[in-house]
Amino acid sequence: MNLRHIVVATDESDAGRHAVRAGLELAARAAARLTVMRAVSVRAIPLLGAMAGDADATELDGAGAALERLQRWLEVDVIPTGAGVPVGLGIAFGVPGVEICRFAEQCEADLLVLGRKQRSPLARLLVGDTADAVIRRSSVPCLFVQPGSGPIREMLVALDGTEQGMHVSAATRGFARSVGAAMRVVTVEDQEASPALMPAVALTRSIRLQPENPEVAVRRGSVVREILAEVVESRTDVLAFGYHRSGPPGIIEGSSTARQLAHTAPVSVLAIPL
Repeated sequence: MNLRHIVVATDESDAGRHAVRAGLELAARAAARLTVMRAVSVRAIPLLGAMAGDADATELDGAGAALERLQRWLEVDVIPTGAGVPVGLGIAFGVPGVEICRFAEQCEADLLVLGRKQRSPLARLLVGDTADAVIRRSSVPCLFVQPGSGPIREMLVALDGTEQGMHVSAATRGFARSVGAAMRVVTVEDQEASPALMPAVALTRSIRLQPENPEVAVRRGSVVREILAEVVESRTDVLAFGYHRSGPPGIIEGSSTARQLAHTAPVSVLAIPL
């Protein structure tokens, strides 16, 4: 992943503010172009096309007002004076989880950045928010920024030794190289594997992963639990993993490993579409 164009999807929240500032910092470190966009739900535009029967004209008026509001919010509350990174602006209308993905794809973005909003343990079990919709649809790698997180210095990528895992490894390595971050690897063996076979399996997996990833941690047990334990022990800034697109919203408990990681990791997450 070579970062040339970063798109940040935001709203006027603390999470959105932090996502924009993270995007600014990444763009500066990678010498990348930055676009900040907001997706406006159609129902949030009063009387869209109803007054004069001219939906196009009304939508243009709505876009102008939305762009002006976004620019004013960025200048007053978000972007510090002398940030030094040129920022393009964009507005999309429709369902945010769909339009954010469409916008990033049409812009040929290399990375889509969104903020992660704080949730209670109970709320984390119920998925249906914009971030979940985006991660299930986006063909562009997504960075979900943890509130209060600092600059990205250390990255941990969870791999399984498959060909798809090698794709995730290469993409994460490119991201880390672009922003000057260090990268480590964690892989987890199934807890049902025979203990007698464990040393041989672990050695085989390590040999496959090590040529491009010199630091490989091999753990055994519950995949989600062990990956999260490695996140805490390694004090990483970002957890990266591969993510299969599609799938309906709903309760995350018992769903895919990647989806559980996306919603429970205590750090920022980088989801690489497979």
